[in-house]
Amino acid sequence: MQELPVDIPDSMWLQNYFAAYANPRARIARLVRQGAILRLKRGLYIRAESASDAFIKGKAANRIYGPSYVSFAYALRWYGLIPEHAVHITSATFSKGRKKRYDTPAGSFFYQDVPDDAYPLAIGFAEETSRRFLMAFPEKALCDELYRIAGIRSIQRVRALLFEDLRLDPDEFDRLDRHLLIHLSGCYHSVTLNTFAGFLRRMHHA
Repeated sequence: MQELPVDIPDSMWLQNYFAAYANPRARIARLVRQGAILRLKRGLYIRAESASDAFIKGKAANRIYGPSYVSFAYALRWYGLIPEHAVHITSATFSKGRKKRYDTPAGSFFYQDVPDDAYPLAIGFAEETSRRFLMAFPEKALCDELYRIAGIRSIQRVRALLFEDLRLDPDEFDRLDRHLLIHLSGCYHSVTLNTFAGFLRRMHHA
């Protein structure tokens, strides 16, 4: 088979690429059966040889459901903030109203809302050569993760949440931008994030 020049083709691109064939759709279906391309969702595919590339999988996460950016536990592991291997790619969305999950031959992709005010802040591209995808900064990924945990009002409980439950690396945590963390925390309208901001301020004055 001739190698496809794109890693994440959609149906329209594939039909144009195989336009010289008598039945482009049959050609696409045959490639799926052969395992040369993997179906991510209806109308979106990934080349099988690209499916293990972390940068291309991150780009796939951006495209499967959006607008979205990679965040939560997957981003925390990417930055070395937590020790656990993140099996699934976790992403943040806004104004969707419900969680989404896509189980694909290339892995599982999870999506969850964050508040509209927080969504566009502190995100950028993780990139290597020509491969890149949209992901939260480490500070944003941590705030997104804390947003998932409701109702923490105790500074001591926040400390336990960070370093016992999430098992954040203390040295990596100390390298985060504390001013950015405090600014971001105020954008979630969350009791837990407000308590986290109080914890950060107390650390600063300790």
